[in-house]
Amino acid sequence: MRVTPNLRSERGIALVVSVFALVVIGALVAGTFFVGRIEQITGYNSVWAGQAAEGAEAGLAHAQVNVPATTYLSLPVWTPAAPTELAIPARRLTSSGFGLSAGGGVAFADTIRRLNNTLFMVRSTGQLRTPSGQILAEQSLGALMRIAKPTIGVNAAVTVQDPIKFNGNSFVVDGFNAIPPQWSAGECAPVDAGNSDDVVGIRSSTSTGAASTDMNNIFGFPAKTVDNDPTITSATFQDFLDYTYTTLAAQPGVKNLPLTSTYTGVGPVLDGTVSPAVCDKSVLLNFGEPFRNPPTAGAIAECQTYFPIAHGTGSETKFAAGTRGQGILLIDGNMEIVGGFEWVGLIIVRNEMKVSGTGNKIYGAVLTEGASVNTAGSVGGNVEVHYSSCAIANAVNGAATAVPLSRGWAQLF
Repeated sequence: MRVTPNLRSERGIALVVSVFALVVIGALVAGTFFVGRIEQITGYNSVWAGQAAEGAEAGLAHAQVNVPATTYLSLPVWTPAAPTELAIPARRLTSSGFGLSAGGGVAFADTIRRLNNTLFMVRSTGQLRTPSGQILAEQSLGALMRIAKPTIGVNAAVTVQDPIKFNGNSFVVDGFNAIPPQWSAGECAPVDAGNSDDVVGIRSSTSTGAASTDMNNIFGFPAKTVDNDPTITSATFQDFLDYTYTTLAAQPGVKNLPLTSTYTGVGPVLDGTVSPAVCDKSVLLNFGEPFRNPPTAGAIAECQTYFPIAHGTGSETKFAAGTRGQGILLIDGNMEIVGGFEWVGLIIVRNEMKVSGTGNKIYGAVLTEGASVNTAGSVGGNVEVHYSSCAIANAVNGAATAVPLSRGWAQLF
């Protein structure tokens, strides 16, 4: 017997199936949008974290290039009992470099910790910020730094390869260690009265050129002069362990002096456009401030810790009267000073150095392959070269740079 199905009992099933299908489809669409949103947020986070990491890397570069080595060396060694470290104000990356941190964008802040006498830990925290200052991402990187500085062997007030031509008797070449005359006792270690930090007056690979009548103006320990020193070679004036003469002259911030005409107006310069005023290191002929106030009125204190490298690249470099500076002076050709020249630090001349006139005073050391000291006919004329280990140390520290211990860095978190 054939039974006809009762279709009335299935009335409304299409609506149920449709609703169920809509729910399933809605769930799939919602899930797709949710996954897409998660991927979008993850992508943003990855980009933001990458930008923050770039900021942290920029911070490490800033600490290496823009923080003077003298700042590193002034830090005490970090200990749990004295956890002293240097915090560098936050900087924001701009199209023209690093600016003070304000507003949105990529920024970084550095801290420098001294681990021992030669090793430093630099920690840089990079951030990506909204214009209102909200932090979107943050990364911290760390790197170990050491201070690379030229090791210039100085064992005489004046070191030469060719004999010095003396003319007159108003000069002084003194190998007894001295503190620059206007510097305070706190700026240098005390001079040893037992001669352990004294050197020879003049040392030469051939003859010093000093006659018996010149010996009254030359001082040193254990001898006034040393002739025919086999340790003085061309390398004495060119190789300085971590540096050579060429790499030292190629450092960032070196003041290049290409002219053969006389340089005038050499002296410290103050930048008063900012508050507080700072030493204007961008001025070519600003070689730092070797004077102190008192006793010299008008001495610019802001430039007293600035020990630049000045590089004379011409066949001859001349300085007019009234020149003063400090640091390392590199001269490719001849150097001529005609009076009123005062320098604290090192002078390295590849050819001949000519000195005449009155008021020439050098504290530190001179290394030159030839020299001519001419004071004849000068009333009260004087040329003074005084060995100063403190002046040399400050000049060398001014030429030092922070370099990574390795090429890598560590992600701290």
